[in-house]
Amino acid sequence: MMEEEDFRNYCVIKTFGVRTSDMQPYLQTGGVSVEFTEDCLDGTVRVVNTEGDREQFNAVVAEITAAFKDKVYAEGETSLAERLVEECRNRGITLAVAESLTGGMICSAIVDVPGASAVLSEGFVTYTNAAKVRRLHVRLSTIESEGAVSAKTAGEMAKGLIEDRTADVAISTTGCAGPDSDENDTPVGLAFVGVTTRTGGKVYRLNLSGERNYIRKCVANTAMFYALKCVENKDKEI
Repeated sequence: MMEEEDFRNYCVIKTFGVRTSDMQPYLQTGGVSVEFTEDCLDGTVRVVNTEGDREQFNAVVAEITAAFKDKVYAEGETSLAERLVEECRNRGITLAVAESLTGGMICSAIVDVPGASAVLSEGFVTYTNAAKVRRLHVRLSTIESEGAVSAKTAGEMAKGLIEDRTADVAISTTGCAGPDSDENDTPVGLAFVGVTTRTGGKVYRLNLSGERNYIRKCVANTAMFYALKCVENKDKEI
């Protein structure tokens, strides 16, 4: 077990969407060492008090936390899926997931976490347009006019999922992961994440670059991050 004195001199901060360039000004801080790693938008900041005093260490931790306040999702060694499951369990909230390009990544990450059965209601992989229409009641006219990879389709996927089921929060993903564009010439890396409750929802647009599975994992992580933010603010208007 970590001693109290050690804890005051070592801290892990988990972030989402922070780049190495964003963190660069905080990496050189005198007697306090700051290291940053990032994997598919999921960041880990490790702050170690090497030669500074307790006040210096606390100041560095406070500065980083304040600078990236909206992008910090946890302190300590934890994952997005673990935080999402933890927050849902604490609040008695259940999730339903509809995935297209992520192909089950979100559900798999959630199920990896012990206790996920109290949180995850169900998940669909609606990869084709026909599946989106049949299983989620996405309007065919939406797909024909906007395309499967669109904000409107992502929103209707999430809305259709929550209207037919008993979950409290619905998550949807749609996008083009490449390596080639789709029949509508959708740019590779364009994706949309929908997160909705029974009172309203939001759709988030992503423009990513990289190889196919990197894009897919970025979208899955984005979906879990914004679902977490939705759950944390469930009592407020989404």
